[in-house]
Amino acid sequence: MKKITQLALTLLLGVFTTQSFAKEKAQVPTAEPPPMQQQTEAKKVALNPNLVNINTASAAEIQDKLVGIGAKKAQAILEYREKNGKFLNIEQLTEVSGIGKATLEKNRDRIVLE
Repeated sequence: MKKITQLALTLLLGVFTTQSFAKEKAQVPTAEPPPMQQQTEAKKVALNPNLVNINTASAAEIQDKLVGIGAKKAQAILEYREKNGKFLNIEQLTEVSGIGKATLEKNRDRIVLE
């Protein structure tokens, strides 16, 4: 009889523990999705008017937004983009004739890719 009583108590304890855990789990609020780690490039450009997307900007926009880039270099960027496709990284800009590392560094914080 003692073993049956112990077994019954063990089963009851298990049931109560399971129910308690289920209730506790149900009361835990679901976590909010984490905030976006990075804004999309389009949002960055919208928030900072000095940024320019060199994969979509016109020659006039490039000339206006980038330091040391005149009409000739801006047109060269467009021609490079038309010939080779979108820029995959900012450093690729140095492959455009007339744009060196110094010009790239002056403008690094102004350039976005999309």
